[in-house]
Amino acid sequence: MTESVTAGWSEFAAAAAGAAAALAGLVMVAISVNIREILTLPGLPARAAAAVGSLVLVVVTGLLLLIPTQTNGALGIELLAATLGAVWLHLVSLNQISRQADRPRSARALSFPLAALQLIPIIVGALLVLAGTDGALYWVAVGLVLTVIGSMLDAWVLMVEILR
Repeated sequence: MTESVTAGWSEFAAAAAGAAAALAGLVMVAISVNIREILTLPGLPARAAAAVGSLVLVVVTGLLLLIPTQTNGALGIELLAATLGAVWLHLVSLNQISRQADRPRSARALSFPLAALQLIPIIVGALLVLAGTDGALYWVAVGLVLTVIGSMLDAWVLMVEILR
């Protein structure tokens, strides 16, 4: 592959980074407004951290895609490293969710696949970038879009559902 793997992705990367940064700010405001309720409910602080961490992952990924003349190897490693932080935050959140006996089993069972659905495409895309595979960034893009959607669902819980 002679052309940079990120060629043609700059507008997507800038839009993703900008949108996720704005959304992360809104989630932080939602957390600060409802901090007492969030801290009293088991598992919600970790869920809030996972939501913010996921949006930060989208911002960081967008910025990484904008670095000019990067090698596939460097970008792939950077994407994997960035994703590991979000994976860790989701694992902590999932661990706390799995311990909540008062939550319906179906809700607990859905938590892992929903987290995996967001992050696995980014990991696959990073590995494909490392391998120099054409089209690898489509996997990353799908993961970023799903991550924004998942984070917004978490934000809804942090803003609205905890007050019901």
